[in-house]
Amino acid sequence: MTRQPQVRVGLRTKRGLKGAVVRNRLKRQLRVVLSAQQGLFQPGSDVVIVLHPPRVPISTKALEKELRELCRRTNLLQPAAS
Repeated sequence: MTRQPQVRVGLRTKRGLKGAVVRNRLKRQLRVVLSAQQGLFQPGSDVVIVLHPPRVPISTKALEKELRELCRRTNLLQPAAS
């Protein structure tokens, strides 16, 4: 049985972002988005996401939209199944 390469994701926020509570909340929101999007990234990808939201608080839906757009622009999205 062949295992598919794992996707590794690291999360980082700006330190000057209104304190630890806000930074940790953003990370939690993004983890929710990532867990709901299993298979989003190409297998074997190592991804570091640095959060610099334009405003705080930001909705989880807005984070998801931004993540998908960035992945599309950087060709990190898994190819669509035929």
